[in-house]
Amino acid sequence: MPRYYFDVINGEGPMQDDEGVDLPDPDAVRREVAMIVTGLARDEISNEQAVKILVNVRDEADAKVFVGQLQYSGDWQG
Repeated sequence: MPRYYFDVINGEGPMQDDEGVDLPDPDAVRREVAMIVTGLARDEISNEQAVKILVNVRDEADAKVFVGQLQYSGDWQG
């Protein structure tokens, strides 16, 4: 099973994944990225008005194979 590394860039700065995760296929990689960005968003949105989370996925050869991004902004209107 291939190993993938999920490097995160968010409000805390860049965090490189040195451990990785074994996943069976591209759909599993996409689901893992979705879980990462939504989990981080839950924590960050409660504290910030604007949040941007980027996840760069690398394979075992260190090639970028997928990029996931979530951006949120909110502003009171009243």
